[in-house]
Amino acid sequence: MPHRRFPLAAAAVALLATTAAPATAEPAPNRPQWTDCDGKPGTPQECATLDVPLDYRNPGGRKIQIAISRIKAAEAAKRHGILLTNPGGPGGAGLDLPSDLHSRLPKDVLDRFDLIGMDPRGIGQSGQVECGQTGSLFEVTWPRHPGKHGFAADARAAADLARQCHQRFGDRAPFLTTRNVARDLDVVRAALGERTASYFGTSYGTYLGAVYTQLFPDRADRVVLDSAVDPASAWRPSFRNWGPVNEQALSEWADWTVRNGAPLGQTAERVRARLDALLPELDRHPVRHGSFTFTGEVLRPVVRGVLYDERDNPALTALISDLDRGELRDPAAIALADQVAALPPADQLFSSHLAVACDDAEWPRDPARYAVDSALDGHRYPFFGAAASNIHPCAFWPGKPIEPPTQVVPGRAKSVLVVQASGDTATPLAGAKGLRRALGEQGRLVLLENTRVHGVYANSGNACVDAEVTGYLVGGTLPAKDVSCQK
Repeated sequence: MPHRRFPLAAAAVALLATTAAPATAEPAPNRPQWTDCDGKPGTPQECATLDVPLDYRNPGGRKIQIAISRIKAAEAAKRHGILLTNPGGPGGAGLDLPSDLHSRLPKDVLDRFDLIGMDPRGIGQSGQVECGQTGSLFEVTWPRHPGKHGFAADARAAADLARQCHQRFGDRAPFLTTRNVARDLDVVRAALGERTASYFGTSYGTYLGAVYTQLFPDRADRVVLDSAVDPASAWRPSFRNWGPVNEQALSEWADWTVRNGAPLGQTAERVRARLDALLPELDRHPVRHGSFTFTGEVLRPVVRGVLYDERDNPALTALISDLDRGELRDPAAIALADQVAALPPADQLFSSHLAVACDDAEWPRDPARYAVDSALDGHRYPFFGAAASNIHPCAFWPGKPIEPPTQVVPGRAKSVLVVQASGDTATPLAGAKGLRRALGEQGRLVLLENTRVHGVYANSGNACVDAEVTGYLVGGTLPAKDVSCQK
């Protein structure tokens, strides 16, 4: 799907001086051999591979290969350096991101930076891991079984999936972590002959960028973290936050639907009631669209993904209206359903997501805790609370993380610009505020007020945000204070 419209695949660390793997040792020379690759038509993207250690504690041991890409700065005389990038996840492939950014970023940025993409280890062309799941992303990512024995079935499915993943890539799983991806980024920097690297990351990419600044503070130049994860909340607390923010977003969508005369109800309360009634009805009587089947439990994560961007309100209203009638007829509903059906299979997205989420930080192991949390959050936040807090494969993931989580501490990063929309449902505002506090005076926040969008810079169409971020990337100076941009 286009990056702006529906970034679902997404979905989607510390003791700095005492980490078991050396964080700041300069990587050995490892020069890429660039070749043509398939970027977007009309963009001069080229690709290469690099060898990196599987386990940075043993740099002379087993190597894996990561795939990288590049679009050179448009003006050699203005070139400042490289801009490392990541699109989100965990589990998102970034090899084609330079081509996407080339079509969106302003000329002042394209003139000054080589855009560098990478499929993180275990993803895409960097050794894709797969658990052997079947079905779509929405059928397996946040599944819940109905009935009084539903949680027990959920726990069995989560345990089976964790076991299945480790049977297929358990030898690599402990090393597919954000900290190691950050180390890979620094290998890329060194391989390109750069003393420092700038960075632009969205969603999960903000967490990756924050970790990079803590592991390699002297090598991080201009860092933009857009739609931010709070590093202190990775990962289960971040996922649980989806309950309340999606409840609020649905209320806003229902208000919009009423104001725009859509045929779902004359009040926002009736619109919400219509959706609430539709979910169990679809579980009893699913609606098929081609090879894709809409059940109630599939529709929940679909709606959550569409709520990423308020500009998709019309398509969401059309989809809910048609599903309520039992058949997709509205062109907007059909187009949205086609986008959902065209997403890569779950095995290509959720498997690598699990590898990162389960090995970055420890998860609770007691199933009873998930049962209680899911029941409570389901009561408080009926739409997605129970799913967001439900039992997860990470509860059964074999082994423990080989490193502690990364703590972001004030004064370690040179400068970081955090960018956020107030109504973001994928990475809620609380995460951006937490990251901003952790950065101290070396950080600034550019906040887009009264807007629900995920991925703000060069994506939301807000001139104030774009000017602030472009000014920082081009000039290297943070705003004097946090900035509030109006819708």
